[in-house]
Amino acid sequence: KKKEQAAAEEEEEARRLQAEVVGSASPPLLSVPCRLVRLLSAQPGVLQLHRDAVRFLPDPPCEAEAASVAEDRSSCVEASSVEAARPRCWPLSLLDDVAQRRYLLRRVALELFLASGRSHFLTFEAKETRRRVHARLLSLCPQLQRRGATARWEGRDLLEARHAELVDDWRSWRISNFDYLMQLNTLAGRSYNDLTQYPVVPWVLQDYTSETLDLADPAVYRDLSKPVGALEPERADKFAERYRGLAQEYDPRAGEAAGLPPFHYGSHYSSAGAVLYYLLRLEPFTSEAIRLQGGRFDVADRLFDSIPETWRSCMSNMSDVKELIPEFYTLPDFLRNDAQLPLGTMQAGNALGDAHLPPWAASAEGFVELHRAALESEHVSEHLHLWIDLIFGCKQRGRAAAEALNVFYYLTYEGAVSLDTLGPQQREAVEAQILFFGQTPTQLLSRPHPRRRRREASGPQPQMFSRPDAVRPYAWPPRRLAGG
Repeated sequence: KKKEQAAAEEEEEARRLQAEVVGSASPPLLSVPCRLVRLLSAQPGVLQLHRDAVRFLPDPPCEAEAASVAEDRSSCVEASSVEAARPRCWPLSLLDDVAQRRYLLRRVALELFLASGRSHFLTFEAKETRRRVHARLLSLCPQLQRRGATARWEGRDLLEARHAELVDDWRSWRISNFDYLMQLNTLAGRSYNDLTQYPVVPWVLQDYTSETLDLADPAVYRDLSKPVGALEPERADKFAERYRGLAQEYDPRAGEAAGLPPFHYGSHYSSAGAVLYYLLRLEPFTSEAIRLQGGRFDVADRLFDSIPETWRSCMSNMSDVKELIPEFYTLPDFLRNDAQLPLGTMQAGNALGDAHLPPWAASAEGFVELHRAALESEHVSEHLHLWIDLIFGCKQRGRAAAEALNVFYYLTYEGAVSLDTLGPQQREAVEAQILFFGQTPTQLLSRPHPRRRRREASGPQPQMFSRPDAVRPYAWPPRRLAGG
């Protein structure tokens, strides 16, 4: 209720300031071209900084864009789910934080966090433009200077150098595993606003076939010291062989004839496609998936239908090494087809509806409840630091990544290629690769992440997951595209 009230107050203040700014004859303090990123779209426009507010003015759509919107509105997607470009106004008094971000692996973006919990993702053409906007925002917002907004988001070994208290809170059981993972995702540049950098969380279980689930049994858990692609030994050997073959052919001194830098996996553990695959049954992801398929759903056999089958695919398919998204631990709604979407019929004759659950889950709520309890279990708590090393830490890149079978296609890493030096056609091809096939998060730590202390050594635990039996599912109804 507090967040809803804050959002309503934010909207009211934004409308008031919008009217004042429009009626004022004074020019903005700074005006620069930018794009407002939402999911897979980047709306071009102009960002204006005023003394009391930030405004985003979208460029008028060209004829092709207008026709595309009209087509979307006439398709099977409801008109209410298609977001029209419109001016935005965000009061500076409600700006809670501003983070420097990457977009398409270039350090040219900012994310604005508001007191209501909402955030907005803006990308600029050049890093210098972002620097100017960021500096002016800090000068206009004393609250950001007091909180050290810049220091929290920049620097080598960011987690250890700037956020040691956060690490200690997790190690001492003052925050849950889930909350810690979400904090790491935010620090590493992951954002709900950008599907190409959506937050990533691990598979923690490997038993999706039993009738009951015993969270005290170590055998039900996935090995968190290995990436998904290395969990099944026979497939891991094939990935290792691929890496060795590419390494023998690669000669960085040969210029354009160098060949591809060696990698284990051509796909990624986190990508826009994986997010849309999981969240197909919820807006605004339904509309985004339909738009990518030219106005219709993809073939039914390629859609998300079953958690057990998805796990089996991640254990056997050479092109499927995806991890999970936060909704698997928070939001049962994404597993139900409450909107009665016409998802089609599989070749076996099965009509797609709700996602199929493991036998040990009686309902979507039951799945999320048990899954979240597994994430917060003693076993996962003892081993989660190993997964953090793979995704955010010392085994993300370099020799340690190669030894851990954790190297992905080179274009998923920042610094692998300079987009600014490429010709138009080559740049477009590389941007498409980055946009759809995954981006590795910013590395937060170059040394092994410390393990969590044993619970009994940390004193009283002021958090709900000290009693997994008391956990209740997180209720969040499906939402249409928000207006703000």
